[in-house]
Amino acid sequence: MNLFPFDQKRDKQAEMMEKVNSAIDREGTLVSHAPTGLGKTAASLTPGLEEALQSDNKVLFLTPRNSQHQIALETAKKINERHEDANVKTVDLIGKDHLCEADSISRTGEGPDCPRHDNTFTDSHELTDKAKRKIKELQNEALTAEEVKKRCNEVCAYQISLYMTQKADLIVADYFHMFHPAVRDIVLEKAEIDLSDTIIVVDEAHNVPSRTRSLFSNNLSIPNIDRAITEAEKFGFYPEQENLERLKDEVLRLARERLGQQEHEDTVGKKDLKDPIDNFHSYEELIVDLETAAEEIHEEKEKSYCAGVAEFLDAWKGKDEGFVRSIKRVIGDGGDRRIQINYSCLNPQISTEKPLNDSKASVLMSGTLTPPSMYVDLLGIDEDKNESVEFGSPFPEENKLELVIPTLTTKYEERDESMRQKYAWYLSKSFDAVDGNCAVFFPSYNFMYKIKEELEQHTDRKIFTEDRSLDKEGKQEVLDDFAATAKQGESVLLGVAAGSFGEGIDYPGEKLKGVFIVGLPLQRPDLETKGLIDFLDEKFGKGWDYGYSYPAMNRAVQAAGRCIRSKEDEGVIVYMDKRYSWSNYRKVFPPETSLKKSRAPWQEVEAFFEERN
Repeated sequence: MNLFPFDQKRDKQAEMMEKVNSAIDREGTLVSHAPTGLGKTAASLTPGLEEALQSDNKVLFLTPRNSQHQIALETAKKINERHEDANVKTVDLIGKDHLCEADSISRTGEGPDCPRHDNTFTDSHELTDKAKRKIKELQNEALTAEEVKKRCNEVCAYQISLYMTQKADLIVADYFHMFHPAVRDIVLEKAEIDLSDTIIVVDEAHNVPSRTRSLFSNNLSIPNIDRAITEAEKFGFYPEQENLERLKDEVLRLARERLGQQEHEDTVGKKDLKDPIDNFHSYEELIVDLETAAEEIHEEKEKSYCAGVAEFLDAWKGKDEGFVRSIKRVIGDGGDRRIQINYSCLNPQISTEKPLNDSKASVLMSGTLTPPSMYVDLLGIDEDKNESVEFGSPFPEENKLELVIPTLTTKYEERDESMRQKYAWYLSKSFDAVDGNCAVFFPSYNFMYKIKEELEQHTDRKIFTEDRSLDKEGKQEVLDDFAATAKQGESVLLGVAAGSFGEGIDYPGEKLKGVFIVGLPLQRPDLETKGLIDFLDEKFGKGWDYGYSYPAMNRAVQAAGRCIRSKEDEGVIVYMDKRYSWSNYRKVFPPETSLKKSRAPWQEVEAFFEERN
């Protein structure tokens, strides 16, 4: 059965489909660098769905982006519209907190505190007829999770979604649904399948190493302990309140000993926190006490800070290998200083090795999945069953100009006032040559703010800024205001390469004509980063590359990709740091990248746009 949902296959898309088919046939893995515009969602899903419809397998499409949830569901709809005998059943899974209206700590929809429990389950914990009818009603409509929630007025939308996985051929979900072991077990149990019955497609796979490490990382800050103390007092848990106050005292004592007045952070050991707690109260009993308090608190409020403290203390008991423990002084967005203890995971394989290797087949794809060998190593993919492939961009090469400026750098030893002024001058002069709106992505907020002060003196363009203090809604408002100026073509958007504007945002057509990447967006070399470099160096002999320089290049290339999003888009990308021309960094660029050195980029930029007018 050929389910391809388009009238004509494009060459690169057809080639990718063949690679996915090959991975399924050999029951292995495909690591695919697939640029924007290739049609990789359809190319990866279609072979899997063809296999699923002929067997008992299910396709799991994992993505961190809500927009990609919708694209995957739309692909299934197109298949059903064009093939009457296909009948691809889908379900969209999101976090249970977004769907379940229960106030209890479990939020499973099965407990007595769920307001829709009686309509969803019988006394024997079977689905009610009402719930079964709702599942049958929704099963064939390829609805988003939010649409399912709106249609479930009487039954639990979260439980309905879980039970819909039993009949579904395609499950669209977030990373944690497969990469968090406990959540994965729940999903597989509800779907009544084994891991070997799944074909896993991972979208935006360049995010997987950091996202999966975060699943096993935890932290505890003084403000959160204070909130737990207030919560315990409010709900009458006075012994727990006293123990939380003593916990706070021990954390502050540890900070005084390790940080003093000058040190920003320091490593700590498991016993440095556990033993002092055992001196005033059993460590294990404190966890149980806080969890018990949280259960009752959850009956009154959705979030319990006592539960958060208990979760951290439970995680802190974990192993040392592949983790780093630290205490640090953190500067908040409002300038406040707080003490925080971190338990940070360094090894993504804890999350990824089993699902990617034990599934029937797995496909990892991204527009910045370079070098593929790094992801094979980091994620623990079986090399004997893996194929890696890099596709070039499907967009016309002549629509894009890519430059690198060898006279600039944000290297620490060269980052002085004169270099900042130089950056501002290069930017403002290049803006004048761009026939349209521009975006500039910086390695940090601090550097962005300093350059902004200089830019305001050198350019008449209206400047929009990704301020670190803005919440999600505030940042969206900045983007909307910037987009509203697209017709004038005289605006500049300032953001951080690792921030909200550098990835997952499209600026199509006339909205963006020039992207400038200031410096190399390297992670701050804190204890976690140093620990990651050491861990990966010991494991692969490539700690500096895998843990530091390559991820920075990936962030830069992601930000640069905001410019050209369709075959009609035209624009310039300027990498403003000499390190982008170095051989050890060039190898991370996608194969379609064609860089030209320039000491006067405005000349090439002006000529580029003149040719198109």
